[in-house]
Amino acid sequence: MKICLINPLFAEPSSRGQERYFVRSGSRWPSSYLRRPGRRPRYVPFPFFMAYSAALLEKEGFAVSVLDAVGANLAVETLEERVVRERPDWIVYETTTPTLNWDLALASRLKERTGATVALSGTHVTTFPKETLEQAAAVDYVLLYEYEFTLLDLLRASSGGGDLGSIAGVAYRKDGRVVLQRDYVPIDPLDRLPLPARHLFPLRERPDMDAYWDGFCQHRPAVQMHASRGCPFRCDFCLWIQVMYRDGKYRTFSAERVADEMEEAVGRFKAREIYFDDDDFTVSKKHVLAICREIRRRGLRVPWSCMGDAVVPDAEMLDAMADAGCVGMKFGVESAAPEILARLGKPVDLQRVLEVARGCSRRGIKTHATITFGLWEETRETMERSLAFVQELDVDSVQFSITSPFPGTRYFEELRKSGRLTTLDWARYDGSRSSVVIFPHLSMSEIESFCASAPSRWLWKKIRNPAWVLRQIRYLGRLLKGQGMRGLGQRIRRALEILWS
Repeated sequence: MKICLINPLFAEPSSRGQERYFVRSGSRWPSSYLRRPGRRPRYVPFPFFMAYSAALLEKEGFAVSVLDAVGANLAVETLEERVVRERPDWIVYETTTPTLNWDLALASRLKERTGATVALSGTHVTTFPKETLEQAAAVDYVLLYEYEFTLLDLLRASSGGGDLGSIAGVAYRKDGRVVLQRDYVPIDPLDRLPLPARHLFPLRERPDMDAYWDGFCQHRPAVQMHASRGCPFRCDFCLWIQVMYRDGKYRTFSAERVADEMEEAVGRFKAREIYFDDDDFTVSKKHVLAICREIRRRGLRVPWSCMGDAVVPDAEMLDAMADAGCVGMKFGVESAAPEILARLGKPVDLQRVLEVARGCSRRGIKTHATITFGLWEETRETMERSLAFVQELDVDSVQFSITSPFPGTRYFEELRKSGRLTTLDWARYDGSRSSVVIFPHLSMSEIESFCASAPSRWLWKKIRNPAWVLRQIRYLGRLLKGQGMRGLGQRIRRALEILWS
């Protein structure tokens, strides 16, 4: 039985000769980004669920083909032709809310051309499995939640004539009706998962970890890893925590397993940096300190960075991280309005955020903060307050986004019940550019305009700070060493684009 795991690339023309492409598998926040046609995107997340699934299936003896069109930069037409040539028995891919219509249309075309069994996964179809199967005749199965072992069990049953009714976390049709089997427990311990099948990505014949990139990283190739899954903070807009993990507990890979994967990334895939793209790497001080000890014990000398938080880290943790090679940390602030933070459930203390940012800068750990506009009772004043806060915050970069109330989250459900959603046109649910929420004292266009202008306003403020500029010069020297003149030129060009946008 041959299984084809794909990650389609959907792109559409935009303004000024650019195109808008959508990141999919591997991204916790479905959204689009701009690029010049044919150019490598500045953000390509590694498709972890796909890669763990591929490893499990290979281990079980299935023939596995991977076509990651996002990582390989393959147009959807090229992807279709490649899939047809593979002659697969099964086709599996993840969907997202803003690309749903494209995803279902692709399923129809692939079913017609290959006759393969089609299984879809991802947050949107997990939230609406019955509707998906009723709407799309080409879709045979919906894989719910984190799906690695579900897919393995399903293929075992399909190839061996097993009982589908015993498989947790799947939806399918039987006798003209949709069967939902939602009973599912998140994977625990995570060490049950094999190392991701990176040798198949983005294409079996052309494995290349440099195809996956987060612009925050300072060295290339930067191999993306997970040290944990989940987060205990329960922000009501957070998609993966609520849907893919069913609000389950925070789980970790063992420190030994993390170090094993780091060694493979360096030795086999030539990583010059590791990026821990966790939901929140720094949730557990005990776990972070254990990883740092194991890195030092093994003498691993690879720089690493992480997606963390500004809630848990203290001086001891930051010291350990810096000593073990940490060179960067992202964290979410979301808003500087305490009333909004309290409503969304994020335990952020703004004074603590200031301390964590200063602590990182003193230790040479580059920082990146995230702000999202359009939360709850947002006003022009609360948006200005958030921008002013990060202008004073001692961080090196900031990401501004618009909160999308994705289906499956408490944020979406409360807004829907209160009549505050402007549309259920899923294409509008783009986490980078569109607002679909009604605010009493703020229009959608005001939010979108403010978000578009915020990066330039932030950077103009920062470049007036000599100490901040000197630190950026030092980090640019690190970047030159880690990425060469091409990387340095891209970073400078990006800064100029922001300043003059």
